Amino acid sequence: MTPTYNNTKKPRTLAAKIFVSFAFFTLIVLVLLWLMQVVFLDDVYRTVKLHDLKNCAEFVGDTVSERETDRGVMEGSKKYNACISVYRITGQSGVVEASSHIKTTCMIHNISSPSLLNEMYTGAADGSTYIKRVELTVNDENVMNSGTSAKGPSAVICSKVVTLGNTDYLILVDDEILPLASTSRTLTYQLIFITAVLLMVAALLSFFLADRITGPFKKMTEKAGRLAEGDYNVKFDGQSFLEAKQLGDTLTYAASELSKLDVMQKELIANISHDLRTPLTLISGYSEVMRDIPGEMTAENMQVIIDETARLSSLVSDLLELSRLTEGKQYIETAPFSITKTVEETVSRYSHLTQKDGYTVEFIAESEAYISADKTRVLQVLYNLINNAVNYTGEDKKVTVVQTVENGIVRISVKDTGEGIPPEMLSMIWERYYKAGDFHKRGKVGTGLGLSIVKKILVMHGANFGVSSEVGKGSTFWFEFPEVTEQV
Repeated sequence: MTPTYNNTKKPRTLAAKIFVSFAFFTLIVLVLLWLMQVVFLDDVYRTVKLHDLKNCAEFVGDTVSERETDRGVMEGSKKYNACISVYRITGQSGVVEASSHIKTTCMIHNISSPSLLNEMYTGAADGSTYIKRVELTVNDENVMNSGTSAKGPSAVICSKVVTLGNTDYLILVDDEILPLASTSRTLTYQLIFITAVLLMVAALLSFFLADRITGPFKKMTEKAGRLAEGDYNVKFDGQSFLEAKQLGDTLTYAASELSKLDVMQKELIANISHDLRTPLTLISGYSEVMRDIPGEMTAENMQVIIDETARLSSLVSDLLELSRLTEGKQYIETAPFSITKTVEETVSRYSHLTQKDGYTVEFIAESEAYISADKTRVLQVLYNLINNAVNYTGEDKKVTVVQTVENGIVRISVKDTGEGIPPEMLSMIWERYYKAGDFHKRGKVGTGLGLSIVKKILVMHGANFGVSSEVGKGSTFWFEFPEVTEQV
């Protein structure tokens, strides 16, 4: 069975969606790499260099304050790969106190410009670090003739002034900033290659994952088609994926429930057919007798027809009522009323059963109680539960209705003395297609819809309800409502 789509646009496959996701993620990563390693590479590189120069000047300054200038210069030069000179300022001139020069392009090695030295001292006289950048001449013919706009190397000098007693010490740190144009081009080529590789990997990985992920779902879709055609014995296996396994278990459970529902529906049709056929047969038979045989037009025969007609009407009413409740076409209108008086009036209507068939329906209540509910619907619940108890009660033909009030909760219990219900059947009795089996003694024929109607009404009210039963000793059906005052 091929599914149809309401819209004209066909949904994309899972493989395509995974590939697009991987490709989008890959492009985001590559854009970030390109920005950081190509576009902003030179800026990041210069920022890091300047940060290192300042740290180096701070480090040497600390050692000068500790009077370990030689150690600070050597360790700082090694750690930061920079040239360092420390001048002791005396009067208007400076004398080299300590130095370390590891590069041939060092501009502070035997500095010959008094103006530069004075500028570096003045710039850092306030205790901060001072940075000066000097562009160097490019002598590399390959660079000069390449036709590019690449900048040449530049020297960066960082200065800091440390005062010990009445003597100032000028710390100079020199390093070289190299042009990164060729490095940037190299990284660009690498990123292009990495992009192509990652896109191919994304494609392969997406199709592999899509096949692994969609495999179980394809099999479950095929089995779901069989389920839709009425094969309720299918088993759904989600294999190794947790989500797929959970879906498979849910579909397997649904198939099991549908199987039960199918059996119940068939039983319902059989029960309704039987319940319809019996009164119709009696009505037809008695009508023919009364028509064809003189003297058979008696009150007894007419009463049989009336009783069977009532049974048919009750059956049709139950079916219509359950249909309305199931479809949500019925609504409740709550109002406070005396549940005690309502139960008393309902029980009194069964007095004719006591006189005619020997049934006893007894009501026990310690005090009057009020609830807020739809009185008409609550009456339906009472009638169904009492009818059910009368139909299934024992040889003593006794039914007891008990009202109890505890912790602000009113409970109405309907007890019979019949054969009871086996524990494994208790969860089924509220189902719409359930009908009691041979373990019950029936006084009348029914469709098993009454308890389903009871459940629907009580659920609409948000009321608690349940049943307790013991085989051989009878059953007790109950429901609860919060107690309210009469004035509510």
